[in-house]
Amino acid sequence: MKTAAGWVLPLTLLAAASVTAAEPTLPAPIAALQKQGFELKGEFKAPGDLQGYAMQYQGQGTTVYLTPDKQHAIMGNLVDASGRNLSDEQVEKWVYAPMAKEMWQKLEKNRWIAAGKADAPHIVYAFADPYCPYCTQFWHQAQPWLASGKVQLRVLMVGMLRPDSAQKAAAIMMARDPVKTLADYENSQGKMALTAPAAVTPQITEALKNNLALMDELGGSATPSIYYLNKDGRLQQHQGLPDDEALQAIMGDKP
Repeated sequence: MKTAAGWVLPLTLLAAASVTAAEPTLPAPIAALQKQGFELKGEFKAPGDLQGYAMQYQGQGTTVYLTPDKQHAIMGNLVDASGRNLSDEQVEKWVYAPMAKEMWQKLEKNRWIAAGKADAPHIVYAFADPYCPYCTQFWHQAQPWLASGKVQLRVLMVGMLRPDSAQKAAAIMMARDPVKTLADYENSQGKMALTAPAAVTPQITEALKNNLALMDELGGSATPSIYYLNKDGRLQQHQGLPDDEALQAIMGDKP
């Protein structure tokens, strides 16, 4: 478009130019790592005038340091003269803390059955299959903490151990009182007969599918797969039945 003052770029082109100007090109080594599947999570200034990058690959965090010529990069930990690892803080800040928050939010949004007080200060999630004897044992291990009001246990039902696991899980989830039904079932050591639903609703089918998918995304390979936040707010995982030491790490000090 031409005006008395000369040519004027259309607003859309001006906006595109502004976006381009605001997105500087990454150094070649960092861009190359991105092409290999590394995700750039953050940038930071490191000692020795190094430019640092926090990156994530297949769920693992790492730091990368650009050399002064910007044509090479060194991947790994940076340590100071005392041997202190300076990379851990950056990986925690840019990779693991956001990852923990994201995964915790996904756990909150999925369908679970709660045991224990709603206002309990500590929350523990556990993926459980109706045929899993170790899930039943973990249920009994958790009871002192649930009774004390210190912990709320949120059980995400999955169907994976036997062909009819999903049907049994659906029977618990579709019961008139899922909380009581789950408690009665676990307290019976898994021997209580469950009334199979005439038809599993689409919502429960989707919930079971989502629970299994989330368990896989979180790296769960066995039941119970247990998840909780430690004192630093970092997501922790425990696979299978915990021993006494692991149980206390999961649940907190014994009441």
